[in-house]
Amino acid sequence: MAANMSMSQREQWYLTQARQVGLRLGDSPELSQLCRAAYEDYRQGLLSAAAYNTIQALCVDLAYPH
Repeated sequence: MAANMSMSQREQWYLTQARQVGLRLGDSPELSQLCRAAYEDYRQGLLSAAAYNTIQALCVDLAYPH
Protein backbone atom coordinates (compact mmCIF):
# COMPACT_ATOMS: atom_id res chain seq x y z
CA MET A 1 0.00 0.00 0.00
CA ALA A 2 1.22 3.46 -0.81
CA ALA A 3 2.36 5.49 2.18
CA ASN A 4 1.00 8.73 0.71
CA MET A 5 -2.65 7.62 0.51
CA SER A 6 -5.26 9.89 2.01
CA MET A 7 -7.25 8.59 4.95
CA SER A 8 -10.30 7.85 2.80
CA GLN A 9 -8.23 6.13 0.11
CA ARG A 10 -6.59 3.98 2.77
CA GLU A 11 -9.98 3.11 4.26
CA GLN A 12 -11.34 2.16 0.83
CA TRP A 13 -8.27 0.04 0.12
CA TYR A 14 -8.71 -1.88 3.39
CA LEU A 15 -12.44 -2.37 2.81
CA THR A 16 -11.85 -3.66 -0.72
CA GLN A 17 -9.07 -5.98 0.39
CA ALA A 18 -11.12 -7.28 3.33
CA ARG A 19 -14.07 -8.07 1.04
CA GLN A 20 -11.86 -9.85 -1.48
CA VAL A 21 -9.88 -11.86 1.07
CA GLY A 22 -12.85 -12.54 3.34
CA LEU A 23 -15.13 -13.76 0.58
CA ARG A 24 -12.40 -15.91 -0.92
CA LEU A 25 -10.82 -17.35 2.23
CA GLY A 26 -13.09 -16.58 5.19
CA ASP A 27 -11.39 -16.90 8.57
CA SER A 28 -7.78 -17.04 7.41
CA PRO A 29 -4.32 -15.84 8.36
CA GLU A 30 -4.49 -13.41 5.43
CA LEU A 31 -7.66 -11.75 6.75
CA SER A 32 -6.21 -11.63 10.27
CA GLN A 33 -3.05 -9.99 8.96
CA LEU A 34 -5.08 -7.40 7.08
CA CYS A 35 -6.99 -6.54 10.27
CA ARG A 36 -3.74 -6.25 12.23
CA ALA A 37 -2.31 -3.94 9.56
CA ALA A 38 -5.43 -1.77 9.76
CA TYR A 39 -5.02 -1.58 13.54
CA GLU A 40 -1.39 -0.49 13.18
CA ASP A 41 -2.44 2.22 10.72
CA TYR A 42 -5.13 3.34 13.17
CA ARG A 43 -2.56 3.52 16.00
CA GLN A 44 -0.28 5.61 13.79
CA GLY A 45 -3.12 8.03 12.99
CA LEU A 46 -3.43 6.93 9.37
CA LEU A 47 -7.01 5.70 9.88
CA SER A 48 -9.77 7.31 11.91
CA ALA A 49 -11.45 5.38 14.71
CA ALA A 50 -14.65 5.18 12.66
CA ALA A 51 -12.77 3.81 9.65
CA TYR A 52 -10.95 1.24 11.76
CA ASN A 53 -14.20 0.12 13.42
CA THR A 54 -15.83 -0.31 10.02
CA ILE A 55 -12.90 -2.36 8.71
CA GLN A 56 -12.79 -4.48 11.88
CA ALA A 57 -16.54 -5.15 11.75
CA LEU A 58 -16.31 -6.21 8.10
CA CYS A 59 -13.40 -8.55 8.86
CA VAL A 60 -15.34 -10.19 11.70
CA ASP A 61 -18.49 -10.54 9.58
CA LEU A 62 -16.53 -12.17 6.77
CA ALA A 63 -14.52 -14.42 9.07
CA TYR A 64 -17.58 -15.63 10.97
CA PRO A 65 -20.63 -15.37 8.67
CA HIS A 66 -24.06 -15.69 10.25
